[in-house]
Amino acid sequence: MESKWGYQLTQKADADLDDIVGYIAVELANPKAAPDFVDKLQGAIEEARSFPESGSLVVNEFVPNTEIRKKLVGNYIMYYLPDFDEKMIFVLRIIYGRRNMDEILRQLNV
Repeated sequence: MESKWGYQLTQKADADLDDIVGYIAVELANPKAAPDFVDKLQGAIEEARSFPESGSLVVNEFVPNTEIRKKLVGNYIMYYLPDFDEKMIFVLRIIYGRRNMDEILRQLNV
């Protein structure tokens, strides 16, 4: 079996995660659900590390890089870029699924 790839959250993805955890814990007043979301996200990252092409390819006119993939994590979408040379998964964004994805994808700097 292949070894797992490494992974890194971009600065935007890290900020997204902080915002999501804060929103769940404070705004939704459900502090127990915040770690559950983090566990689900970690599971999605682990799957991407084991199977880098497991996420769906993002097909959007605003995405300059055709290798960007996505995975559903609860109500959120994790966008990631597998780097086959470095054997790294770069988590680009973690976005609430009902947001305007065209606008979000337009802002990806990949």
